Amino acid sequence: MDNKSETPPVPVPRTYETVSKYLMFPNIDEKEWWVATGPQFSKMLADAKYDIHHQFEYLQLYASHILPFLGPFPKSRPDLYLCVLGGLGSLEFSQNFTEAGATVRMTFEPTSYTASTGEDVCNRGTSDEFLRRLKRVSPKIDLGLYHEILNKLTVTDTEERLLVERDMLAGQEVRTQTMVALDMKNGGIGAKIYFVPILKGIITGTPTWTMMQNAVRSVDRDGLFTEGLANTAAYLDNAPDTVYQDMFSFDLVEPTETRFKIYLSEFQIDFDRITDIWTLGGKIQGEETDQGLALLKELWDSLDIPVGTRPPPNKPVPVLPPDRLPIVVNLEITPNSSWPQPKMYFALPGLNCLAVATAVETAFRNWGWGDHASSFIDNLRSYKPGVNLAENTNMFSWLSFSYTSKTGPYVTLYHH
Repeated sequence: MDNKSETPPVPVPRTYETVSKYLMFPNIDEKEWWVATGPQFSKMLADAKYDIHHQFEYLQLYASHILPFLGPFPKSRPDLYLCVLGGLGSLEFSQNFTEAGATVRMTFEPTSYTASTGEDVCNRGTSDEFLRRLKRVSPKIDLGLYHEILNKLTVTDTEERLLVERDMLAGQEVRTQTMVALDMKNGGIGAKIYFVPILKGIITGTPTWTMMQNAVRSVDRDGLFTEGLANTAAYLDNAPDTVYQDMFSFDLVEPTETRFKIYLSEFQIDFDRITDIWTLGGKIQGEETDQGLALLKELWDSLDIPVGTRPPPNKPVPVLPPDRLPIVVNLEITPNSSWPQPKMYFALPGLNCLAVATAVETAFRNWGWGDHASSFIDNLRSYKPGVNLAENTNMFSWLSFSYTSKTGPYVTLYHH
C-alpha cells in the first residue's frame, strides 16, 4: 500500500490558515517551526473538541510566545544543540485521553542559538527568560518553587565553568537543565517545570536521587510531602541497579498545591518489574491499584514490547537508540498523601505505528470510550498526511498510562 492510498491529503486546518494570515515572523527559524508544526497543533486542538475561541487563543499563544523560545529549527546543521526530548528538536506534542475527553499538551526545552554557539553551553538562560514571559501571559502561574529549587538541581555559574575547564562536557550528549510542559485547559495554561540534574550530579558528585529528596525537603516547610517522600525513598533506596532516578518535576502553582514527580528509568523490561514498581514492592494495595494494574496489563500485552534487560547505560544516562530505551516511571507525590501515584511510560520508537495505534484504539473501545476509538486512527493519519502508519516505526515517542478510581484510565500519547 502506498502512502497516497492510505492517507489522502488532508486540508490545512482553517484556524491555522486564519492565524497565519497576519503573522510576521522576525526570523526564518520561527517561520519554519510554524509551518512544520502549526497545522498539527491546530488539528489536535480541533480533534480534542476545544471550542473555536480557545483554538484561536492557543494558536496565538504558540505563535507569539512559544515559537521564539524553540531555538534553531532542527535540520541538517552540524553541532546543533541536542535536547533530551523525543519529539522534533526541542518540542514534543502530546495528547491526554480520559473518559471525559481529550486535552493537548506541549513539552519543550526553551532554547536559543546561544546553546549551539557555545555562549550558553548548558542552555541555562533561556528557560528563565521564557518563564518570566509566561508569568506575564498567565499571572496565576507561581514561580516561587522554581526559584527556590533551581540551583539545587541545575548547575550554577561556577559549576558550569568547572565543567568546561575540566573538559567534562565533551562526551556528554545531553546538557538539558530544565524543560517546560504546558497543558491547554479551558482557555488557561497548566504549567510544569522539569529538571534534569545529570550535570549537577557530575560536578558535585551527588547522586541525583539525593538531590531530589533534599530539594523537596528544603521547600516542604509544612511537612505536606514528608510521608509520601519517605515511602518513595524506602522503595527506591532498595531498588535494583537497573533503576535510575534521572528527572524531577512539579506544577508551577502554589507550593501547598503542587505535585512532586520523580522520574525513573527501568532497564529491566518485563511485567514483573512493572508490577513491582506499580505497587512499590507490594506496599500499595487495594481495589484501585488492582484495577489499574489489570488494565495496564491488557495494554502492555497488546503493545507487544520486547522484554529483557536492556544493555546498562553509561552513567550518566546518554541519549539512547530506540532498541535500548527503558521503561520510564513517574512517581507522583501529592500533599498529605502516604503513597505516590505511579505512571508508566512505554517507549514506542521501533514499534510499528499502525500496530501501536490499533492497540490503543482497541483499549479505548474495551474501556467504553467509543468516541475516542472511532476517530483515533483517522486523526493520527491526518497529523502526518505523508506518513504510512503501516510502514512507519518512528511517529510516536512514548505512551503513558496511569489510573485512579476518580478519573479511570489516563493515557497520554507523545508524538515524535
